[in-house]
Amino acid sequence: MRDTLFHTRLKAPLRIAALGAASTLAVLANPAVASADIDNSRILPLEGGRAIEVAQADTSIQMYPPLDSSPLSVEFFADGTTSVRITGYEAAQAAGTKLTVGYQIGYPAALPGAVAHVITPGLTVGGDNSANLGVELIPDLAVGVDLGTGNAWEASLVPEQELEVELAPGGITDVPIIEEHTFDGDSTTVRFAGIRGSVSGAIGPVTIRPYAKAVTSSNDVAITYGKPVRL
Repeated sequence: MRDTLFHTRLKAPLRIAALGAASTLAVLANPAVASADIDNSRILPLEGGRAIEVAQADTSIQMYPPLDSSPLSVEFFADGTTSVRITGYEAAQAAGTKLTVGYQIGYPAALPGAVAHVITPGLTVGGDNSANLGVELIPDLAVGVDLGTGNAWEASLVPEQELEVELAPGGITDVPIIEEHTFDGDSTTVRFAGIRGSVSGAIGPVTIRPYAKAVTSSNDVAITYGKPVRL
């Protein structure tokens, strides 16, 4: 059974934590993800009585017949929300927390030149802290947002990202769609819809598993893994 920030007293000091998919919760206390169905999450106790939770919600990965009709190709579409929340003493003063969101793609083997291709339209980031935020996800494209205390916000960051990752000969290839998004304050939320992905040149069945990783400025790491989907 996984821990929650809302029902379990945190005890043992951990430094690195990871957990797979678990039971669904109704809501997360962070206003940015209110009413979202939490698919998986992980909590890591921090020094000074604080804790950090990383969670994935409203996750959807759907397979579609590939447009090239190749038996060595698969195509998928994905939606989801990822949030990070820090609680405890002076949580609002936390700084330099990094969030990475992506997919692990598994397959028995791959031909030379095999690739995973992912397009991420409509990416947004939201939160409710009082820090000045500068976000940069791809070169030469950044958004800065001034936030008043207690104000909720949401910023559209990247209308479209296009990523292509060469597949290893066999095993698991990591495809991050957001890599080390740095934020200050006690929370951040990333929402995405209509991610389009394809895998070309993989031999055998392809499996996709979403993940999210939060790293504090003290290099404490919390990772949560979603349910694997066979394409």
